[in-house]
Amino acid sequence: MDLGWWYQHLRGQYVMQRQLLILTALSMVGATAAAQQSDDALEHIKIRGIRSSLLEAINSKKETSNFIDAISAENIGKFPDKNVAESLQRLTGVSLYRVMGEGERIGVRGTAPSQNLTLLNGQSIASSDWWISSQPSRGFNYTMIPSELVESLEVNKSPQADLDEGSLGGAVVLNTPKPLDTEPGKMMLKAQLQYTDLADKWAPQFSALYNWRDDGGDLGLLMALVKHRRNLRRDGLEAWGWAERNFSTQADGSLRQVEAENADIQGLWTPGGGGSALFQQARDLTSSLLSGQWRVSKDTELTLNLLYSVLDADNSNQNFLWLPSNSYQANGLISDVQIQDQSLLAATYHALPDAAFNTSMEAIWRNSRIDQKSAQLYLKHYFGYWRADLQAGITASGGDTSADSTAQWSANSSYRVDTSAERDIRVSYDLSPLNGDNWFISEVRQDASYSQDQERYLQMDLARSMDHPILAELSFGLKYKDHGRELQRLRTRNGGYDGLAGDLDWRISDFSGHFPSGYLGGVGSQHSLKAFAFVDIDALSAAYRALPFVISEEQQSRFMIDEQVTAGYLKLNLKGRDYRGDLGMRLVHTNQRSAGYQQQTDDMSDAVWISRERSYTDILPSLNLAIDLHEDLVLRAAAAKVMARPDYEHIMPSVNYNKTQAQGVAGNPQLDPFRATQFDLGLEWYWQEASLASVALFYKNVRSFVDISRFLEVHEGIEMSIDRPLNGPGGTIKGLELGLQHEFIYGLGLIANYTLVDGERDSGAPGQTLSEIPGNSRHTFNVSGYYEDELLSARLSYNYRTRYATGLGEARADNTGQLDMNLTLHISKNWDLLLEAINLTDEVLFSYDRVRTAPIGIYKNGRRFYVGASYRF
Repeated sequence: MDLGWWYQHLRGQYVMQRQLLILTALSMVGATAAAQQSDDALEHIKIRGIRSSLLEAINSKKETSNFIDAISAENIGKFPDKNVAESLQRLTGVSLYRVMGEGERIGVRGTAPSQNLTLLNGQSIASSDWWISSQPSRGFNYTMIPSELVESLEVNKSPQADLDEGSLGGAVVLNTPKPLDTEPGKMMLKAQLQYTDLADKWAPQFSALYNWRDDGGDLGLLMALVKHRRNLRRDGLEAWGWAERNFSTQADGSLRQVEAENADIQGLWTPGGGGSALFQQARDLTSSLLSGQWRVSKDTELTLNLLYSVLDADNSNQNFLWLPSNSYQANGLISDVQIQDQSLLAATYHALPDAAFNTSMEAIWRNSRIDQKSAQLYLKHYFGYWRADLQAGITASGGDTSADSTAQWSANSSYRVDTSAERDIRVSYDLSPLNGDNWFISEVRQDASYSQDQERYLQMDLARSMDHPILAELSFGLKYKDHGRELQRLRTRNGGYDGLAGDLDWRISDFSGHFPSGYLGGVGSQHSLKAFAFVDIDALSAAYRALPFVISEEQQSRFMIDEQVTAGYLKLNLKGRDYRGDLGMRLVHTNQRSAGYQQQTDDMSDAVWISRERSYTDILPSLNLAIDLHEDLVLRAAAAKVMARPDYEHIMPSVNYNKTQAQGVAGNPQLDPFRATQFDLGLEWYWQEASLASVALFYKNVRSFVDISRFLEVHEGIEMSIDRPLNGPGGTIKGLELGLQHEFIYGLGLIANYTLVDGERDSGAPGQTLSEIPGNSRHTFNVSGYYEDELLSARLSYNYRTRYATGLGEARADNTGQLDMNLTLHISKNWDLLLEAINLTDEVLFSYDRVRTAPIGIYKNGRRFYVGASYRF
């Protein structure tokens, strides 16, 4: 290939890559060019790891044509983060969703996780969950990707035609390290011990990376292994099944639930149940990456990436329950009620004269596991002024709970529940929850759940470098992918009080266990239930081995979804002396098939397997433009049409519910995708080498959101609150992003950003319950201070977001903030000592349903501390 071609080629789309190669030569993890720098320069770079990574991220942002934020590998390493989601939360416009104290999913610019796309090296990566009651989501589960396996992160907030569709908020690209761009012979080892204060346990952490290259620099092999173990405990107060119920008033002033036509009180917002829950889990994550590159000739390159992660997530949960749904179902009475704004704040639920029990303690233990794998083959070939890229691959993830064992212990006791005090649930029982002799076995179960997420894809791209005063490159391509999602659950059929449990004479006291210390410290009040009869899970599990369970498929939750997507695009890369950009069009056709059982009667005895198909086509134009107003001042503008497919839980033709909680969700295969027209305008000032100030405005006009309506339905003879989705009205998401990155003196700096999002729904049909846009926090801000010299690297980071709708009924998660810290001591050229802390503020998470006096969860996950060392050469 002649030099003229390379000159035009690099001036076009690969200007950014040229700059990154220069900067990479200045970083710790530079490519081959780094080896050509002086020894003094390399030593200086290793001291200034944070600074070099920030410079790389700034330059990456400056040279792109679209709206993008990025983090480099060294920056990830210096953040106090153990997975990619916790690193992403530091970026402007990104909101984090934590589960059990760990970042699990992210949203971009006020959107829900399922409305954002996550790609591995530009291609899809499958995702699943370990919990048996998890609803199938398109949102990626980031707990499976440790930061050590990622070279860089990119959040694309404005689309480009050659980037996969499927995002309403933004597309996150996770890039793994490449062997030919990594120092030959490079090895990195890191070992740490983690301490979780709530669980009061230590757990090991280990990671290793090695890169090999042949003497000619044409063949490379990179291997990485990560082992993370974590012991966690979550203390919580819970409530669920909030719904509008109707009651008649008795002569003595007590209330009894009735049908609407007989109701004296209609539409009273009341709970279905709740309890004091103690969740414990041992997580063991093993992740491995194998990447090979072969430069076959000067014109041809072949890359193979293999990723495999497995998370063993065995867990237990013991929850002392109050169950109003049992009273409602048995025509029971409630008295001494306190009502405010059509919401029940407090009531006494009486023992049931015609029933064996009305409340319970539930002990659950699960054998859970997630596996995730991905194989990507990438062939690049140059011929003349053309470049051809061929990509093929497969990704799959399975989320299994092979044994979900439950023991429910019950009693017939009057009790009182009071939620009038915010962030508290006050409960008192006539029978003492501490006396295990009072609570007898009423149900035994050993259920299971198996889910599968899989995609196969084939993509062909052609690009031609253009010697033109306006056009830098012309590219076009085709892609086909087949994505499948499947769920199967198994249910015990003979474990009730009229079956196995009725033949057992077990009391909680027969399996008495040690109650953990410090339970619900800092949560609730002295009137919350903070101690109860506890069981020994190991002893109970041993007794279960002798029980003759009868298990069959739970047909009502079974479903299969298949999406076949064909896409094509045309893209023009624009260039000029003072501007760069791209103009493109993407055409996408989706064939969707949803299959599952639908019940004909309440007991599923005549359920029928049905399959529903539909297809739709989207034309998605996009325009990005970056103008250099000055050497240090960049003006950006973008416009596009985007789409995001509905969540799997919303298009399944089945109903998933929890019998104990008497609540669930149903699907609607006829839901339309989210479609929006969006506009972006931004200004960036790069006034110093390691400093950046930016402002961006964004506007999304969404044609239709998914609306959620809650119904009281009878399933298996139990009245349950079921959330059903439908095509709802549209709305707008508009906002402001402010970013600041400044180095006060060499090695001392500040990174801060703020995002304001204003989401508005159009008025909908009568009975619409979803008034807010899911995932939309009005205010989000991050601030990080860093310091680095020859001896020390330190970072202190705080993240905060205001309340947001979860998308489940009228549930909202309250304001939350978290402070994290990282400290690295450089004791030699190769050795570092590490100290990290997560959640120093010991945040308590609070969520509620419709009103703040209708709590869903009040959870405390505790702090985490890490101490260890790393070695590299």
